[in-house]
Amino acid sequence: MERSLHEVLEALSSLARTGWMLRGVPSVIAESVAEHSFWAAVLAFEISVRARSRGVQVDPYRAAAIALFHDIGESVIGDIPKVAGISRSEKAAAERRAVNSLPISREAKALQEEFEDEKSVEAVIARISESLATYLKALSYERSGYRVEEIRENMEEIVKRLAGQLGITDIINDIIKS
Repeated sequence: MERSLHEVLEALSSLARTGWMLRGVPSVIAESVAEHSFWAAVLAFEISVRARSRGVQVDPYRAAAIALFHDIGESVIGDIPKVAGISRSEKAAAERRAVNSLPISREAKALQEEFEDEKSVEAVIARISESLATYLKALSYERSGYRVEEIRENMEEIVKRLAGQLGITDIINDIIKS
């Protein structure tokens, strides 16, 4: 069944992220996939601008676009949590199939694929940003009394590792502190 772009956007806006709900965050409070993607895109742009000012060769607009489209396949397959036992490669393959079925441009599909492949500095920054968005949201949920430490700790490890590879750990630390 062919879905319209409107239906894709509605799905992303109404789909609560599963990991939060599995840890007790009610679906009416849990962030949607669309909210997460927006946070990731804003963070990717800001991180890229700051990194570029320090000499990192990065296109902030491309990094933000990659982050914006990184979870678009979830409009078809849903938000599959790590506890489902599906490997990262299996999930990526399912998302690629889902993305290919969507009524979006070839360029938008390429952005999601670039995110999965992590072969450009923009894609790595988009990965950092989506993990940082989750980390920051976990901090908010923890302040509200939800037990999401595992998610926060996992995201913190990913952010530190990837930021260290790019030499931008201090930029990430500044964003977290602000």
